Amino acid sequence: MLNYQKFTIALIIVLVYSTIYGCSTSPDKIEIYDLHDPETEETDRPEEPEDEPGSGLPVVLPDNFYIELFADSFNQPTSIAFPPDGTNRLFVNELNSGKIWVIENGKKIENPFFDLSTVFPNSFPISGTRGLIGLEFHPDFEQNQFVYITFSRTTGNGESATIARIKDEQNRGTGFEVILTDIPSSQGHQIQNLRFGPDEMMYVGVGDAYQLEEVQNISSLHGKILRLTPEGEIPSDNPFGNDNYVYALGFRNPYDLIFTQSGKLVVNDNGDDAMDTIQIVGSGDNFGWPDVRGIHGNATYNEPLYVWENVVVPVGMHVYTGDHFPAQYKNKLFHVLFGKVVSGPNQSGKRVQVVDFDEISGKVEINFEEFAIFEFEGMSNPIDVTEGPDGMLYVSDFFRGEVYRIMYRHD
Repeated sequence: MLNYQKFTIALIIVLVYSTIYGCSTSPDKIEIYDLHDPETEETDRPEEPEDEPGSGLPVVLPDNFYIELFADSFNQPTSIAFPPDGTNRLFVNELNSGKIWVIENGKKIENPFFDLSTVFPNSFPISGTRGLIGLEFHPDFEQNQFVYITFSRTTGNGESATIARIKDEQNRGTGFEVILTDIPSSQGHQIQNLRFGPDEMMYVGVGDAYQLEEVQNISSLHGKILRLTPEGEIPSDNPFGNDNYVYALGFRNPYDLIFTQSGKLVVNDNGDDAMDTIQIVGSGDNFGWPDVRGIHGNATYNEPLYVWENVVVPVGMHVYTGDHFPAQYKNKLFHVLFGKVVSGPNQSGKRVQVVDFDEISGKVEINFEEFAIFEFEGMSNPIDVTEGPDGMLYVSDFFRGEVYRIMYRHD
């Protein structure tokens, strides 16, 4: 007799990898791949344990770093972020439930900050890999308390993705407002993350929704990076005109995007048949999907900065600006590799890396350094990384439903 519970769990795992994070080229094609082999004042430092740290968590870190469980009992957490107001509050998105939770001063508040099912009762909870992904705060959050989210859902007319904002009122979300909707979506390769740039414009990654023929169509939003105002308007200086949201094109499934301290926009893109990429993206750039892939040599399109040969599934990114970590980590990019959906360690994923960009003869070179390698024996895939007001790093784990805190022991 078929064990329906085990079958459902297995199906969800396959869907997660093959649609949001995976490497198939259509929703009906599921492919499995074999992998190849500055100093601070003492009074300003966060409180550290008196004894030698030893959480027992199977995460390999550099010398003098240690990790602890910060919060748990989440249902498929995706993006995590602290608001830029100095409060010790961590916001946590849940993919399928459509709920946003707040952890304040280390304690999870009993009721969710917001629940999308209250706005879309027939769409949430949602199955598969659609749901709540992006989480970002307005640059003037201390004044207006605006929280921005991206999500996809099933509607009466099919799949649809949306950018919305909510107002934070004492840890409760109010005033739900749609900023932009009817963005292309599917069972995967839908809307992903969003960030505000130094220009205070909003940048949003949108996947190809399995409609490859639309990616090079500048009139569609498939496979694009969008640029819009905080109110959802089209900026007058967008590269393809003041009636077009598109900032750059030629992407398959760009999960995250972030600005470096020098103002460069970094985007990671989940490729097909491996070929995951990371790139520096400028206004009007075209990275060629689906016409080209990997390092291609076609002058019509931009080249990616780096292409992984194995399946790594690049996801969350964060630029470290704190002082708790040693000086060499200042302004460096921390980058999460979700990795293949397998039980136990994975040599090409399930880790956080430090990414360094070097300007050499006018060309940008990229270097990766291992930072945190997750070696849980069961299902464990880190998905996002962020920084707290304490200067420590926080990492969410999708399958374990947990958030971890990474700290440094000062001698």
